[in-house]
Amino acid sequence: MRVMDHIRTGLVAAAALGIMAAPGSAQELSQVCGEIADVGHGDWAEFTMEGPQAAQVSGVRFALIDRGDPSELWFELKAETVQGEQVVQLQVPGFPFKGDQVTAGIVQAMQMPPMKMPDQMLSMMQQQMQSNPMLDVAEQCLAATLVGEETVETPAGSMTAWHIKAADGNDAWVSGDVPFGIIKGSGGEGAGGGTMLLTGYGSDATSSITGEPQDMPAMPGMAPQD
Repeated sequence: MRVMDHIRTGLVAAAALGIMAAPGSAQELSQVCGEIADVGHGDWAEFTMEGPQAAQVSGVRFALIDRGDPSELWFELKAETVQGEQVVQLQVPGFPFKGDQVTAGIVQAMQMPPMKMPDQMLSMMQQQMQSNPMLDVAEQCLAATLVGEETVETPAGSMTAWHIKAADGNDAWVSGDVPFGIIKGSGGEGAGGGTMLLTGYGSDATSSITGEPQDMPAMPGMAPQD
């Protein structure tokens, strides 16, 4: 098993939050922008993926949890992929966060034991995450354009949401009533496009990692951890 391949596959799901850009600069929507970024300890939201993206990732779940120490927060991504269930946890100061604020990482792929990300891998991930819009919801919020308020049908029920359009043309329907803000997102019909739909949400998330994290074996071309 190539652990890095599993992590990259899981991050495809994280990149899906790139379609989550929030409402634009309209003054009356500034409060909604702030609410979307207001994610607390235990909050979670899960989504089903449809379209081209579903060939790799069929479902994702985002959560803000602790790992037994309430003073430490971890952003958790759980993805249902063609390779099986994968979980990535990143220690962060809160949500939203920037790549250089991630101080530790743990990954568990399928039924394998959980593994701590070595410093080299964590550094690579931080660099990859710098261009991921999920890291700064407030900034993305101000860059989008408001279309209007609409009713959206999702597996989680019928919801009222703001329909907005990101600078890259992707559409999203967002609400401050749902953790992480997104009700529906559409990335178009291209090779990397597809739709994500909310299937559930709540505030009682706990860690999906099972077992005690182990040190990850050194990757080819990387020095072993001390």
